[in-house]
Amino acid sequence: MNYYLWTREEDDRSLAWIMSTPAFLMDHPKEYQLYEGVSVRSWWLREPVVYNLSDERGIRLSDAIPCVGHDIIVSEELKRLLEERSGADIEFLSVRILNQKQRLVPEPYFLMNLLGTVDCVDLERSKFKRSAIRPDLISTFYLLVLDESRIPADKKLFRLKHSPKLVVIREDLGREILDAGCDGMFFLDLEEYGKEWGRR
Repeated sequence: MNYYLWTREEDDRSLAWIMSTPAFLMDHPKEYQLYEGVSVRSWWLREPVVYNLSDERGIRLSDAIPCVGHDIIVSEELKRLLEERSGADIEFLSVRILNQKQRLVPEPYFLMNLLGTVDCVDLERSKFKRSAIRPDLISTFYLLVLDESRIPADKKLFRLKHSPKLVVIREDLGREILDAGCDGMFFLDLEEYGKEWGRR
């Protein structure tokens, strides 16, 4: 089975983008937990956090709104599909979207917080640089290779233990998402990831 990285769609210029972090998250001391595969519901605001659409991109809302950084903001339709088909433990946190005219869009959106990690990076075959702050984590991949024998058979969507900001999706789930007509995301072949940094 093939695996891909869940990334954002960058070629469709019609899509609306989120290019800034809400003030609530910028100022929160535990914001980093959103990218560690742990629950944040205990400190998440009761009222939805507001994300602003950028004036520098398009206006069309997608099912996975492209974000600068690692946030994955999904529509209700994509949320429902992931709940029904991914088999993953996901915390969906309600957010609101403020459009370029400073009006709240009526459609519900959610921040996808994927819980847990999978220890499946092939450290012998991969090429990478470890984090200077946390040596147990990888800050940059020049080549990312997975050891598929260490991926549980039921894992279609998961974070990497050595780099939990990265979300991996199995080919069959990715196909279901695309076949359902969901847009805004791009599933990147693992062989392509890290090429931009050279040093292979």
